[in-house]
Amino acid sequence: MALVYSTDGGRMCPHCRQPLAACRCAEAARKAVRETVRGGGQVRVSRERGGRGGKTVTLVRGLALDADALAALGKRLRAACGAGGAAKDGVLEIQGDHVERVLALLAQEGHAARRSGG
Repeated sequence: MALVYSTDGGRMCPHCRQPLAACRCAEAARKAVRETVRGGGQVRVSRERGGRGGKTVTLVRGLALDADALAALGKRLRAACGAGGAAKDGVLEIQGDHVERVLALLAQEGHAARRSGG
């Protein structure tokens, strides 16, 4: 049975059984996500054509951002490149060959990105 309320501390976190004001579960979860980012936390920008019907796509991998921040960054990059795209499984996809422009924009945003592939 999970402890939900205590007269000593008020509402309790069901996971760590600490008062909600002192709960560190969300912080621990964010830290775990940052540590398990694909690519080891190294931001890589590459160009890919395979499996896309001959269409070129710029991919950004390894960004240590949560889903909302990743989507917001993707929107800014797509707007700056004047292209469409998506954020799927922690990878930003931008339609077209925009590797150099994306590298410059990521540097402006404070991300140490490197070019990957040919």
